Amino acid sequence: MYAFQLPQPEPKPTRRPRRVPRSSHRNRQSPYRQIAVETSIKLGVNILLSAIAIAALVKLIPYQATQESKLKELDAAVNSTQKRVSLVQANFRQYFDPTQTRSLMQRTTNRIDPSQRQIILQAPKADSVSQ
Repeated sequence: MYAFQLPQPEPKPTRRPRRVPRSSHRNRQSPYRQIAVETSIKLGVNILLSAIAIAALVKLIPYQATQESKLKELDAAVNSTQKRVSLVQANFRQYFDPTQTRSLMQRTTNRIDPSQRQIILQAPKADSVSQ
């Protein structure tokens, strides 16, 4: 049955007439539109980043003022402590200076250097004051 069939000619491809795409007008505007969209997106992102930075600065300014006041308090405490330290160091040097042991001993106790004469002041008697 298949042997008796005649070969059929292949259909010829039909050519359609060439159309000029309507998008040629869009293609001319498309680069400008793309640039405008890209620029708008960049501008929006930059505005968003600027707003975030400004919000962060608004929060950090009071914190900085607080930290500066704490720093001033600490500086005052350091200065007063430094004065006390210098006074204690001077006393320490005085107490452990071998050349001042005798004068220190006289100041802290009732003992005096044997080479010095002791002077004792007495109150005048009432009889000699009235005369």
